[in-house]
Order: sequence, then C-alpha cells, then structure tokens
Amino acid sequence: MLWGLVGQLILMVALFVWNDCFPSWVNRIILAMVILIPPMAYLTVLSQPSVRQAWRSLLRDCYTFAITIPPAVVRLFSLATVKRLVMFVLSLKPIPNTVDEWITCCVLPFKTYVVATIPMIWVFAKIISYFRPYVSTTAPAFALIFQFYLISMLALLFGALLQAIFCRVGRATTTLRYFLFGIVLLFVSMFMPRI
Repeated sequence: MLWGLVGQLILMVALFVWNDCFPSWVNRIILAMVILIPPMAYLTVLSQPSVRQAWRSLLRDCYTFAITIPPAVVRLFSLATVKRLVMFVLSLKPIPNTVDEWITCCVLPFKTYVVATIPMIWVFAKIISYFRPYVSTTAPAFALIFQFYLISMLALLFGALLQAIFCRVGRATTTLRYFLFGIVLLFVSMFMPRI
C-alpha cells in the first residue's frame, strides 16, 4: 500500500514537472497509471484473507446494529412511555402552596450550590492545571466563587432557622445536614488543596 502511494506521488511529480518533455501518449499513460494505482493497491490489500474477514465482521456488526435500532426506538417512544411521562408531568405542582414548600423551594438553590461548588472547582482546577500548568487556582474568579459559597452557607443556616420555626419536623435537620456537609467540604478543601 505504501509503495503504491509512493509510486503514485512519483508519477504525479513526473506528470507536473516534465509533461512538456514527454509526448502526449506518455502523459496519458502516466495519468492512467496515477488513476489506476490506488484501486489496484486497495484490491491487492483486500485480496488478503485477514482483511476480507475483518471487513466481513465489520459489515456484519453494522448490519446487526442497524437491525437493533428500530426496536430500541420503538421501546423508548412507545405509547406506554409517553403516557407515563405525561402522567408524571401532570402530577407535578407548578408552584409551592404552603409556607413550608416556599421556604424549602427558596433554600434549594443554596443546597445545590454548596454541594456542587467545591467538587466543580476541583475538576476545573485540574483541567486548567492540565492545559495551563502555571495558572493559579486562587484567581479572582475562584475567590468570587468562594464568596458565593460562604453566602450560600449563611443562607442555609438562616433557612434552617426559618424551617425550624415555620416548617414541619425534619426539614430544618435536612438543611443543617447540607450546612454541615458544606463545612466539611470547606475544611477538606483547605487542608488538602492538591486533591
């Protein structure tokens, strides 16, 4: 295959450099050889039994994959699946109705921020240090993220206080667990900055 490519390149160079020196019938023969060398090289490689078996196996796998696609699509988008999805969406409440639900809804973004911030900072710090090893992870953007993290921690503490006063039993405990988890993450990030 490699020799066919090298021969084709030599013939093309000869055709472009010395086409004025050769008669027209020689130029036509060289052009025909340039056109015929790649298919002949591919047919030579394809004539080997291992290559034929590999192509047969690949085509068989593609055929099997193509046959399995329609049943999977039918299963995913069946009427029962669509019906379950519609019933689930209809069962959702559009807005909170009670004070308990409103406070829980207001505390949810802070819970999410506390849980996701430090792991995401570690991931992005690793990515940044991989592509730019000399960039510090104490950049102003990270400082701003940590400030919002601390604000979220205070909001969780205040939300737990409100839930202890106005909400049903157990809501404040859950919010305090998120607060304590945030403190643990903060200490872990301070004591092990190279994780």
